[in-house]
Amino acid sequence: MTDQKTIGEERPVWPPADDRVLDAAALKALAHPVRFQLVELLGEHGPSTASALGRMIGENSGSTSYHLRQLAAQGLIEEATELGSKRDRYWRLVRGGWTLEGFELLEREDTRDDALMVLDEVLRARFNSLRRWHRDGKRWGDDWVESTIEMTGRFRLTRDELRDMRDELVAVIDRYRDLQADRRERPGAEPSDVVPVRVQVDAYPTGDPPDDADGGAAAEAASDDAP
Repeated sequence: MTDQKTIGEERPVWPPADDRVLDAAALKALAHPVRFQLVELLGEHGPSTASALGRMIGENSGSTSYHLRQLAAQGLIEEATELGSKRDRYWRLVRGGWTLEGFELLEREDTRDDALMVLDEVLRARFNSLRRWHRDGKRWGDDWVESTIEMTGRFRLTRDELRDMRDELVAVIDRYRDLQADRRERPGAEPSDVVPVRVQVDAYPTGDPPDDADGGAAAEAASDDAP
């Protein structure tokens, strides 16, 4: 990762140095609803097998394995060789994220449809994730809810002011990206209460609440007390 400097002295690199800038081949590999779902699931749940991923999305393991290989061929995911066996191969996201740099791929006739499909899937994933949080957030309990944020800011900014805001936000996000990388390189370094979190300036936990979440415990107690 590029060292962050004081805003105004030297700007951070954008996109982040670890991000993969998608070329046409990688974009085509990602521009498939099943493959996009697989990338999302690996990002949220961590390394997994074709069978487990298939159960999550209602696909058979043969189909899921095929799509995973297509993603791996373009360097979007990799096999986690230290996990599983020849029978149960684990896959994970490669380090860093991915980005569509500028609008070049949207402007090219040969990549426009794939780029639009991927961007549509990104928007759909964001909407569905936030809707799930609105539906299930109470299961996490007050402490988790009070740690989240959903914010829409409305400003009147110059181009340079907007860029400065972006760079400051990137600097904060990069600190936490480094934290993820450090934990990944030191097995067992994650705290026991770590959960997947999605950040879009909206920031909230995703997936199922941990067993010790206040809301989950309260719901379970209520269920136990029911006649």
